[in-house]
Amino acid sequence: MSGINHLRIVFFAFVTFLFLSCDKDNDTPMDTPDEPVPDNGMVILQGNFSGNRNYSVSGTARIIDQAGKKILRFENFSTSNGPDLKVYLASDAGASRFINLGNLKSTSGNQNYDITGMPDFSQYPLAMIWCEQFGALFGSATLK
Repeated sequence: MSGINHLRIVFFAFVTFLFLSCDKDNDTPMDTPDEPVPDNGMVILQGNFSGNRNYSVSGTARIIDQAGKKILRFENFSTSNGPDLKVYLASDAGASRFINLGNLKSTSGNQNYDITGMPDFSQYPLAMIWCEQFGALFGSATLK
């Protein structure tokens, strides 16, 4: 076997490992929250989730302004399970710039995430479910 073929096999095995490492069977299911809609909140941006590659992500993401406090809300949300899932507001699908809003609370249900500071949402137009451990995008919603 030539050195190039050996490198191809090693590379393919590595890529396959990374791709499957964020598989939905690698983590335990989370409880389903049903967090209420923030009182007196006004929706300023929203978008629908779609999955990336073989991951299933659905539901609506909304940025809600509640008397100056910003909240990212997921409604009718569902995602494939995986390890180390985070909620990001990101500049692009590769998350080259992002705001980490914390651990995903649940793989389904209505959820609220506090947004600290005063980010410019035109610079962070994506709400994302991101596997931080393996740098894998599960799905995103473009906020408009």
